[in-house]
Amino acid sequence: MTALETPKVDRRFSLGRVGAVAVVLGLLLAIFSVVIVETGQVGVVTRAGADTPSRVLATPGIYVRLPFAERIWLIDTRLQTAEQMTPQSFTSQDNQSLQLAAWAAWRVNDPELFNTSTATGKNSADERVLKLLAKTLTGVAQTQTAATLQQGLPADDQAKWLAALNTDLKPLGMVAEQIGLRQVSLSDTANEAIYKRMAASRQQAEQRLVQGLSADEQQLVALQTKQRDQVLGDAYKQSQQQRQAAETRLVAAYAKQYGQAGSFQDRLNKPQPAPAAAVPPVGADAPRSE
Repeated sequence: MTALETPKVDRRFSLGRVGAVAVVLGLLLAIFSVVIVETGQVGVVTRAGADTPSRVLATPGIYVRLPFAERIWLIDTRLQTAEQMTPQSFTSQDNQSLQLAAWAAWRVNDPELFNTSTATGKNSADERVLKLLAKTLTGVAQTQTAATLQQGLPADDQAKWLAALNTDLKPLGMVAEQIGLRQVSLSDTANEAIYKRMAASRQQAEQRLVQGLSADEQQLVALQTKQRDQVLGDAYKQSQQQRQAAETRLVAAYAKQYGQAGSFQDRLNKPQPAPAAAVPPVGADAPRSE
């Protein structure tokens, strides 16, 4: 290779590197210039320095943007849920303190307004929904009794609650489709009072049970005493009968041994009458006292 050919080779090599860099930059620009909007999404296009979105990509597909000049925020427009995981204290119409937790199913219905209200995704939408959910639930609880809240809100009152929530969600570009209570419980003070009443009732039941057992024990002792007296009486009666039978056999054997007549034996077995009192003879002078 001559000295004249060397600059040509270096020039071609430099052009090749420049071409490769240009191709890479072109690919990067193409990548950054294309955005894909999927089903259930809406793209909000904003330009640098602009306060409001320039356009909205509402139809799913592939779109082109100006690199480094336009930014596209993809917003999920599908139905989402927000739940109060920790119950909060509310006061019912009858001044009962309840622990309530609510839920809501919501979606984005105005992407431009939603993009502005959330500061292009910097503010959490769920936190705002939960905050407004608690706010509207306060008004609902104040118009309902504790029993009604525990059994479930009537359809008309639930519709009013949903309308009140949508009124507050409208400036944020959101709308709630469904709403409801996921937990209803009494306050700690009410639960403690109920527990005390239950403990007192259980204690009274235990006392009644002990008293009943004591009464049953006394009845059992009385029954056992009665049965013992009856057994002893029967045993004594039986022993007397056995003794009498033995004496009869003994008298019979004695009469037979010594040749006594049967009348003698009957006379022995016959109970003797009690001796009568002595009667003074007629005409006898009664003893005179000195």
